[in-house]
Amino acid sequence: MKNKLYLGWDIGGANTKVCVFDQNFIIINLHTKNIKVWDDFSDIKLFFKYISNIYKNYEIYNFITITAESCDNFIDRKHGITNILKNCLNHIIGNKLYYTNTNEFVDYNSAINKTEKLFSTNWMLTSKFLNSKNNIDLIIDIGSTTTDIIFKDMHIGSNINDYMRLVNKTLLYQGVVRTPLSMMTDNVLYKGNNISLVNEVFATTGDIFNLNDDIDFSKLDYLGSDNLQFTKVNSFTRLARIIGLDYKESEREYLIVLSRYFKELFISKIIENIKIIFSNKIDDITISAIGEGRFLIEEISYKCGVKYLLIEDIDDVTIKNIDKDKVYTNMTSALAVMNFINK
Repeated sequence: MKNKLYLGWDIGGANTKVCVFDQNFIIINLHTKNIKVWDDFSDIKLFFKYISNIYKNYEIYNFITITAESCDNFIDRKHGITNILKNCLNHIIGNKLYYTNTNEFVDYNSAINKTEKLFSTNWMLTSKFLNSKNNIDLIIDIGSTTTDIIFKDMHIGSNINDYMRLVNKTLLYQGVVRTPLSMMTDNVLYKGNNISLVNEVFATTGDIFNLNDDIDFSKLDYLGSDNLQFTKVNSFTRLARIIGLDYKESEREYLIVLSRYFKELFISKIIENIKIIFSNKIDDITISAIGEGRFLIEEISYKCGVKYLLIEDIDDVTIKNIDKDKVYTNMTSALAVMNFINK
């Protein structure tokens, strides 16, 4: 008789994450892959096959949430979900259930006939997790591309799609790796001069958090906007380009100052949305964070003047033999399984 494994999948446009639970619902492994679905859809098929091959000797139960349907290689979101569902059906082994915006897991036949119920559902898993906790009011999921701002008892219907969340300020299209710096502001101060930025994708937020030593890219498979690695020199070179310079060592300290400015700007945009959501009445809230940018939680809470709790001090999931930080950085994949077993 085969041992059972439970796999939580978060299939995103830039990253796909798989959290593995054993038959006692202990987290025993986590896989992440930077897959640009819009660039080469075949890469995600290969990843599905890779994961399936690792666990082919187990009885597998897959719980899947999807956000990659909004990639612009698809005609529309329905086309995106349909393509992703068919590839899950053909290339992921085991039983498969898909998370919907009605807080249900459905099989393939139900999912393919009601594709609109699967659009961008991963934040809803976080919402359900938050509502089960008494000691926090807000979770910020800061990813590579976007930031989800999820508050206690957030109304799903009023935030049912990306458009509504953008209107309500609960979705901020800003992440810690992929956001072009020229999208964040038009002008910066550099050596006392007010400079207009070059409106090209020459540098991204990944360069900022690399230069500020916030993210260790040596352990990740991301590439910068020029398809080169996130070394310090490469990040300095890319940052210099957005102000019309070639990188020279003599510019190093000035560029570090500039990178700190962009980090402060990044944080301020999140705080601005939080204040709008709460109508500036934030004195008594307690916040937490998940995602690749969760390291920002202390600075965000300090600047907001609110309390914070680390997610690991809130969650009671058992994690064995893997880095806990990796789990909480990629927590939505774990929540896919946790939501099902706690229903």
